[in-house]
Amino acid sequence: MSTGTLEVQGLTTTYGPVTALDAVDITAEQGKITAVLGANGAGKSTLLRTVSGLVRPVSGRVVLDGADITRAPAEAIAQAGIAHVPEGRGVITELTVEENLRLGAMLGASRKRTERGLAQVYEMFPPLAERKRRDAHVLSGGERQMLVIGRALLSGPSVLLLDEPSLGLAPRIVAQIFGLLRDLVDAEGVTVLLVEQNARSALSIADVGIVLNLGRVVASDAAATLAADDGLRHAYLGF
Repeated sequence: MSTGTLEVQGLTTTYGPVTALDAVDITAEQGKITAVLGANGAGKSTLLRTVSGLVRPVSGRVVLDGADITRAPAEAIAQAGIAHVPEGRGVITELTVEENLRLGAMLGASRKRTERGLAQVYEMFPPLAERKRRDAHVLSGGERQMLVIGRALLSGPSVLLLDEPSLGLAPRIVAQIFGLLRDLVDAEGVTVLLVEQNARSALSIADVGIVLNLGRVVASDAAATLAADDGLRHAYLGF
């Protein structure tokens, strides 16, 4: 299992004639939240899909703790410790909350580790504990977001890729989810690469901020520094 330092080196990914990522360099350090920000079409989701092996880059490398995983199958990347939570809060509504969570432990976790992981997720997300025997269709949008993050954590990842976790949620719920995410990183040392359009909220919990525009990195700095840059905020971040 990796310790969780993720490096993206000169990564270029295309969809036919369209260049979605153009020689992108990013380092997500172990135990920190790195927020990747930018407008629709900036390449944010493509970055996560390329890192997790769902999309193959034209050139460049993805390196996890010094090991090149660029061409590894998506299953091998997951087993190496990278968990990808895509946009959309995809839960299996016919299964119970706990059955959904247990799907995250299917990469070979022992029963003891699975039970310990479930206990940790229920402690982190009390609404899931209250509804663990209920079918997942009863969950609110915020609770479904808790569920997909919890399911990813059951795989025991060292790196968590989160794509737009605030999408469609009320500001109060966004603050709750992001606060729990910050607590998780501080307590467990998980590395988080967080893709967000809600730049203000993301920067409030992130350690590092990176701004993408049309597939290129246009800014990379401490989150607080980016949040204080009026020109950058108005040009790229919308607040």
